[in-house]
Amino acid sequence: MHMASAKLPPRQKMIGMMYLVLTALMALNVSKEILNSFIVVNTGLEMTQKSFTHNNSQLYSEFDQLNLYDPKRVYPNWKKAQEAKQLTAEMATYLVEIKRRLIRETEGFKHKEEDTVHLGRVKNIDDFDTPTRIMVGAEEDGSKGIGRELKEKLNDYKQKMLSLLDEQDRKNVHFTIDTRNPLRTGDESSKNWELNNFFHTPLAAAITILSKFETDTKNAESEVVEHLLARSSGETIPSDTVAAKVVSESNYVLLGEKYKADVFIAAFNKTLKTEVLAGDYNPLTKLFVGKVDSVPVTKGMGRYASLTSSEGIKKVKGVIRMLTPKGKLFEYPYESEYIVARPALTVSAEKMNILYAGLLNPISVSVPGISNDKLSISIDNGQLIEKGNGKFDVKGPKSGLSRVTVIALMENGERRAMGQIEFRVKDLPVPSPMIGTMTSGGTMKKATLAAQQFIDCHYDNFEFDAKAHVVSYDFISCAGVIAQTDHKQGSKIDDAMQRIIRKAKSGDQFTFENIKAIGADGKVVKLNSITIRVN
Repeated sequence: MHMASAKLPPRQKMIGMMYLVLTALMALNVSKEILNSFIVVNTGLEMTQKSFTHNNSQLYSEFDQLNLYDPKRVYPNWKKAQEAKQLTAEMATYLVEIKRRLIRETEGFKHKEEDTVHLGRVKNIDDFDTPTRIMVGAEEDGSKGIGRELKEKLNDYKQKMLSLLDEQDRKNVHFTIDTRNPLRTGDESSKNWELNNFFHTPLAAAITILSKFETDTKNAESEVVEHLLARSSGETIPSDTVAAKVVSESNYVLLGEKYKADVFIAAFNKTLKTEVLAGDYNPLTKLFVGKVDSVPVTKGMGRYASLTSSEGIKKVKGVIRMLTPKGKLFEYPYESEYIVARPALTVSAEKMNILYAGLLNPISVSVPGISNDKLSISIDNGQLIEKGNGKFDVKGPKSGLSRVTVIALMENGERRAMGQIEFRVKDLPVPSPMIGTMTSGGTMKKATLAAQQFIDCHYDNFEFDAKAHVVSYDFISCAGVIAQTDHKQGSKIDDAMQRIIRKAKSGDQFTFENIKAIGADGKVVKLNSITIRVN
């Protein structure tokens, strides 16, 4: 990694040259054309900031990777790098707020329009009264303006950033943040840093100066993090092969759940001596408890295999040990899990996920590889009555949908969702009335009809053992053209009705209509009529 030396790096030279151009332009009798030049310089500085931000992000990413592999050695400097990031972000926020205020008060904005207005769209870029009032203030030495506060914050920022480095590295950094008072030139505006930068400075120049300080802080952040990273790099493991890898969160996924996996680039060394051990490894003591198995390694990759002998959730853990070319041993603990289940065959007919309102609906619940006592089953429509061995009755569901949710308690105490099954809940079908063996009407012998004592009802082709019974009906007797209707409670065909039937002539008909019954769900429903002609 290239580090700063006594000779300034090219990027710092560029920033310095831009600042010289800036101060030279300020010394001129500023015209609109020159003010437009400030806009160009400011745009260039903003682009430089984006470049610094991108480069710094790569430094932090490299730092994160080192800290992941060797936190004991890397973490102290990694933490300092995070402090550098925070200090720079706070300084950038402060500078941006000053720029926003300058534009807001110069343009007379009321509702934060300055957040969306580029400097090139600002009308009063030649206004120097507002920037002078804000940055310098009413005192001749500029001590009451924001410029004095800005200088103090920049000095504080530099000191805090330097404090993150050791003594040797402090000598090698070259921050471009310059808060020194200028050399006396006889001009009142050059008495101190604040007046030199912001007294009678037009808005375009003031914004550009602040953008330059933003770039300075990004540059300082880069230098500090580079030094810290160099102190942390130390000895690393060389890699000669890169491969795409997919590591899933679980090796068992139920239908309807999300399959989740990390997809990443893995770098490894095919020739470096690598040892992969499997067993109950403790990363703190760096010792194994119990049996240790050696995993075969081919071209830098271990191939783990274990014969399964029982169902359930199994864990595999251990450590990978690698010896660097210089003889340093690196250890990388690993841990994963998988589910062992018996081969299972599930056959289900389509459109059969149905429950019926008012019935006890039997269901079975099981998850391969997990015992029933580790399952928590709930339903959102109805009541579950446990019958044992994974079997339940669903009582009292209402028409609509009913969802059964299964949660498994894993060995590590984690509660893991195993899935959800949705049932349609239907009302019971309407029973069919029945007199003797007749359900839809027709011809019956008079003696057979007169011998019937009840109107019965039943569910046709229904898979549940559900019962319904008649509670009322109308009996209509028709002899020739004369008809008589009697309303009856209950299901009994009484003696009076039987006498009428026995007196009937061949061809007379009897109708049982307005038949009402209570179904297995407790609801009263109206059944079809039955008309019987006697012979």
